[in-house]
Amino acid sequence: MKRREDHYTKSARQKGYPARSVYKLEEIQRKFRLIHKGDRVLDIGASPGSWSLFAVRELRARVVAIDLQEPDNRLKEIPGITFLQGDLNDVGIGDALQKLGPYNVVISDAAPTTTGNRLVDTQRSYALTERVLELASVCLIQGGHLVMKIFQGGAEQELRERIKGNYRSVKAFKPRSSRKKSVETYLVGICKLAELKKMREFEEYT
Repeated sequence: MKRREDHYTKSARQKGYPARSVYKLEEIQRKFRLIHKGDRVLDIGASPGSWSLFAVRELRARVVAIDLQEPDNRLKEIPGITFLQGDLNDVGIGDALQKLGPYNVVISDAAPTTTGNRLVDTQRSYALTERVLELASVCLIQGGHLVMKIFQGGAEQELRERIKGNYRSVKAFKPRSSRKKSVETYLVGICKLAELKKMREFEEYT
């Protein structure tokens, strides 16, 4: 059965975005201010492309996007977006993403194919976040930020503890634009202040 359009879906379509998920990134950006003009952003699980489009259009970032599925055709016509189609676990894809980096911010709205079994879906989500974390560890510049979607199911605290040492703080955040019944939330890794200052000073002189 086709899901009924809500306010976010209608608004996204009217503004030229392929999916309502654009408002999730907009809320994350409004709260944490992670992406700045000229930043290099890696968008994992990008299709159909709302996050990439928002990052380029509204935040003036440069985006490398990766997904198993093809993006909305509009992404192929937008300067500033490089799209790779392939499996995140493929070694060749990982190498290509590193060569196109490094990145100031890694954002991931990636989610596994769901089965309806919450335990199975949570385990699949956890495995996916493992790969996102692995890529972030080798693709982010020193002082980079991380945003990644997870399914709530008991592993959130363990994930936060695992990545806490690499960031000034790790926050859990569920945007208001997430569907009420959704078990998704986002972990936001904010870089250490000293590293951020050093990074911004470096960018001003290059």
